[in-house]
Amino acid sequence: MKLTTILFALSIALLTACSNSAKQPTEQSQQATAEPVEVTYHVEGMTCDHCEQSIQKGVSELPGIQSVEASHEDSTTVVIYDPSKTDSTAIAEAIEKRGYTVATSK
Repeated sequence: MKLTTILFALSIALLTACSNSAKQPTEQSQQATAEPVEVTYHVEGMTCDHCEQSIQKGVSELPGIQSVEASHEDSTTVVIYDPSKTDSTAIAEAIEKRGYTVATSK
């Protein structure tokens, strides 16, 4: 019975310690994020909804991406991102990696 009580008390202490350390802010969360940037890319080769989804998935995997909207009808992809975590070149490369051509960015 005493052993069970001791083990229970140690378990509670360990859980409390882990819980408190998880709440400590990390350096990354303390860093101020930059003002979001919106960029519109002209993307050649999109012909359907699947193309839009492919681009949206590829770009959204980059760090700092807040939103991605691709339109095969307009041949555009609009991206809002945190410039302290990624840049327009990395976004264009993510689109091209999916097999599309970034003609220009506005």
